Parts: sequence; C-alpha cells; structure tokens
Amino acid sequence: MFGGIIAAVLCVWFYQTAVRVHLNPIAWVVGALVVFYGVRYAWTFAILKPLLGATFKSHSMWGGVMIELSGAVIAAAVAALFRNKVMLKQGR
Repeated sequence: MFGGIIAAVLCVWFYQTAVRVHLNPIAWVVGALVVFYGVRYAWTFAILKPLLGATFKSHSMWGGVMIELSGAVIAAAVAALFRNKVMLKQGR
C-alpha cells in the first residue's frame, strides 16, 4: 500500500519536472517507475530476505509494515537521486 502511494507521488513529481525542463514526460514517468520498483524489489528480496531468514516469512504485523515501508522509502530516495543526477542534467 505504501509503495503504491509513494509511486503515484513520484510519477506526478517526475511528470511535472519533465514538463518544466521540456523533456518527454511519459518516458521519464516510466523510467521513474522502473527505478522505483527495481530498487524496491532488489531491496526486499536481495537484501532483506537473506538478512531476515525465516523471519521474513513469519513476521508480525509491524514487521510487515516495516519491510514494506523500508523498501518504499529506499526506492523513493534512489528515484530522487535518479531525478537529480540524470533527468535534470538531460533538461539543461
């Protein structure tokens, strides 16, 4: 749930930025989603799953919320870096 809300906010942010710097907004929105979900799933299944072991499958409600939220926040931070380092340089 958190990931979907954050992804929607990122899409709006990337769209508005692309329009402002005169780039193709749809391409940048798709790029933002690829970066966001790629990092999110890499964090969840390549980092947390081996790190947590059996706890990954049998966690409490708060553990599940933290797994979901940590992946979404880290992915949003990487998407923001992508915007600053790649998208804004393309718009210059």
